Amino acid sequence: MQRGRGDTYGKAAEKSRISRLPFSEFDVTPGWIHVGCQGWRYADWRLSPCPDAAFYSADTPATQELASYSRTFDLVEVDSTFYAVPQARTVEGWATQTPRDFHFTLKLPRALTHENRLRRGRGTLLEFCQRSELLGPKLAAILIQLPPSFGTAELPALERFLPHLPAGLPFAIEFRDPSWLNWRTLELLGRHRVALTLGETPWIDTATSLPWLEHLPVDWVYVRIMGVKHGGLERFTHLQVDRDRELSEWAAALRRLALAGRNACVLLDNHFQGFSPGSANLLKHKLGLPVHPFPRDNVQTGGQLRLDLGVAPSREDVTM
Repeated sequence: MQRGRGDTYGKAAEKSRISRLPFSEFDVTPGWIHVGCQGWRYADWRLSPCPDAAFYSADTPATQELASYSRTFDLVEVDSTFYAVPQARTVEGWATQTPRDFHFTLKLPRALTHENRLRRGRGTLLEFCQRSELLGPKLAAILIQLPPSFGTAELPALERFLPHLPAGLPFAIEFRDPSWLNWRTLELLGRHRVALTLGETPWIDTATSLPWLEHLPVDWVYVRIMGVKHGGLERFTHLQVDRDRELSEWAAALRRLALAGRNACVLLDNHFQGFSPGSANLLKHKLGLPVHPFPRDNVQTGGQLRLDLGVAPSREDVTM
């Protein structure tokens, strides 16, 4: 890596004790698609207008929620790392509580992306990457989530930042300004083996995102399917909004992606339909992926999936 004399990140990256695992150790089999939720701890997931439709049973200890979640989904996005670098014992706990084939995506701390805007913070970056490596092969991605105000005028900051990402770790970047979706950006990301983040979000919608699935900078994509946070849904107890059209569009596009040998991490938000476990199962159903019972169903029905509650919203629960 070449560094200018004034480079904020300096030579410290070379001194990092991060193990330089080859990307293939974190990479996935061609055609791999994992679907999960943006987070696993929500009080509303224990509630529902239909008592048997809650995700967790009322008596599930908070300390057992991740383990319970991991029996239904094999991927989760961790939001807490956006606010602070996690303690080593916390990351190790996530790893030990989940099955061997479970995967995590971690958000890069906002101190780097929002406060320093990729211009400072080499110590934070290196410490975060070291902690992330404690997940081993369970680490699916590190998400570099940039603020909507981070526009293409800040391209020089991004160009200086990307070379200092440790080789061997799977990074994806989320732009919230659609002007970043251009060929120059794709070339830059491809050069540094950083995946693009697309999706249905308040900043970049499905119609804008889908064409770029055919022009990915690397062989995998990070997909975030979200709803409107401000002025939108307030409770996350059940599916409340019919977003079948968007889910069908994404399912069709992701199937084509998989057939082309590309891979995807797909994370759904509560705000999209009101209940991300239900949305995730709907998408898995459309993709033809195995749909597993909710933890509540495991307790009450001996592991038999209740499609009317776990996958498809009843018409009474859907509002437009």
